Amino acid sequence: MTALGLAAASSVQAHLVEDFGVRRGAPAHISLSTGFNGFAGAGIKKIQVDGVQMDAFCIDPFTMALRSSPGYKFVPLTKAPEAPFTLSASGATEISDLWAMFYNPGMKENKAAGLQLAIWEIVGGNDFSVIGKDYGASIMLAALRSYSGPGAGLIALTGPGQDYVVLTPPGQGPEGNPTPTPTPSPIHTHTPTPTPTSTPGPTRPPGPTPTPPQGPTPTPPPHNVPDSGSTFSLFAFAILGLLAINKIGYLVPVLTRVQQRR
Repeated sequence: MTALGLAAASSVQAHLVEDFGVRRGAPAHISLSTGFNGFAGAGIKKIQVDGVQMDAFCIDPFTMALRSSPGYKFVPLTKAPEAPFTLSASGATEISDLWAMFYNPGMKENKAAGLQLAIWEIVGGNDFSVIGKDYGASIMLAALRSYSGPGAGLIALTGPGQDYVVLTPPGQGPEGNPTPTPTPSPIHTHTPTPTPTSTPGPTRPPGPTPTPPQGPTPTPPPHNVPDSGSTFSLFAFAILGLLAINKIGYLVPVLTRVQQRR
């Protein structure tokens, strides 16, 4: 609910940012063109924006951090930090890619310090250098050359003190560019598809109707054709009939001879 309240804040409202220092990291020896040469805490910073706690990285090693300041606003990464160290579009993309590749809320202290130093290397360029241990920052920067995945959704906080980079809160856009309200889509009226009209087939040309040729009418096949078992039975009866006829023919001459003798 608190995050949603932050997202609904007016785009012209200044935000209160409180800096509680490095939450997870390690000391690093750095040198700046502005004259600083010494140790600084490098890693994930714990900040609160209007009371909402966030993980942040510093993107402005040339400015001192303020414990509390009400004059911050959300801007794109390319609008922070202040000139002459404002980020280019390519620099902003590199920071987004580094975050996507290596950031984890529970990352180890040395890895968090290396990610902070890699971000400072991008921001400071030749005006920033690491003396001694860089906690793997050079390896992270080298890995950018082969990374082809999506970058993290980041946004910057700029104000009187250090500038920070954080994950974009839900619904929050840069100040002066509030999240647009989606335009309702036009209602499309469904037009029924017309039923296709059938095309008539070709018509026979006028002329006499042909008469089929005359010929013998074929005899229709019998309605009941016996199967193989019935055929065998009929064949057996036919043989018995022939035997009976032959026997009768044999008896007729015998009877004739008996009558003659009488």
